Amino acid sequence: MKYSVTKDFTFEAAHRLLKNYTGKCTNNHGHSWIIRLHIEATKLDEKEMVIDFQEMRNLKTWIDDKLDHATILWEKDPMCDYIIESGQKIYKTSGNPTSEKIGEIILKQAINLFKSSKIKVTCIEVNETCTSGAQVRP
Repeated sequence: MKYSVTKDFTFEAAHRLLKNYTGKCTNNHGHSWIIRLHIEATKLDEKEMVIDFQEMRNLKTWIDDKLDHATILWEKDPMCDYIIESGQKIYKTSGNPTSEKIGEIILKQAINLFKSSKIKVTCIEVNETCTSGAQVRP
């Protein structure tokens, strides 16, 4: 059998898209981001769980430390210097900080946090609005 569990997390952050992009999202703007972590297992643990939901909060701690109330920018965005100089929280990405890119970053972190032969991170869903989002899978 396969078992799958999910856990939702939220955070607030601003971003803007500059790399090869034109449109209104070139303006710095914020979202209430919703992240859904998917973890799968073929066997349940001794508590008859895939993973304790409380253990999944380790990812929320990382999100809060790195992304919550930050400005998420492409590392070559000229706004990075201003954000740093003004003492604001920043998270730099290697490309446009799209939902897909943010999902990729969170997925890599989730895989590192939940290394186990018994469970597997199968997907990260990232919603930047109530109608728009992305899924990233390993």
